Amino acid sequence: MDKYIEIMQLFQITNPVGYSEEEVEKAEAEAGGLPLELKNFFLKYGKSPELHGLQDELMLPDRFESSKSDYIIFFNENQGVCQAGVKKSDVSLPDPPVYVSAGGGEWKESAASVSEFLIAMYGYQASICLPFNTEEFYWITPEEKEKIEQIFTKRPEHFHNWLYEWNITVYGDNNEGRIALMENDEEDAIQMQYSANTEREFRRMNGYLDSIGEAI
Repeated sequence: MDKYIEIMQLFQITNPVGYSEEEVEKAEAEAGGLPLELKNFFLKYGKSPELHGLQDELMLPDRFESSKSDYIIFFNENQGVCQAGVKKSDVSLPDPPVYVSAGGGEWKESAASVSEFLIAMYGYQASICLPFNTEEFYWITPEEKEKIEQIFTKRPEHFHNWLYEWNITVYGDNNEGRIALMENDEEDAIQMQYSANTEREFRRMNGYLDSIGEAI
């Protein structure tokens, strides 16, 4: 089974579109190499229109001057505040850890592998960008988080240190919708957002969540 099936289903991708071998090889040469998992993702899914125009952006590593960095950047926060990349020294690993840097600061580990990062990141993107959504972000309490965890399935993939040290956990009982919780160790408040690709699933989720949290 395709390890990225939940991304396919969440974004209703029926005909994935990838970058050409030539485009990926050019980016690989410019970056000084690409891990196999990332290269294969670009080749199979990288140009799928459903994965573009979201909150944040997958890209071939040619938008940043990677020659001046020890990292190969492949994901960019929408305002350019935060980037995700892999260490150049890890390119020989098939599925290496992913690191993030915010505001040009220190690089910190975000996920144990490229594949885990991509699944978790697109779960997070889905919590914001699917067609049926709250159009709001909410602050929730730790007690409200416990309620969510009692009702919804916590997904195994997650990532850390996005933006300014936000840890992001994703929930969803199926591949029709996602809830994302963003937590910072320095703050008690937790940010929540959720959306779905069907009205039926959104109504179901909203039935549990519409009384939770305070709009930001």
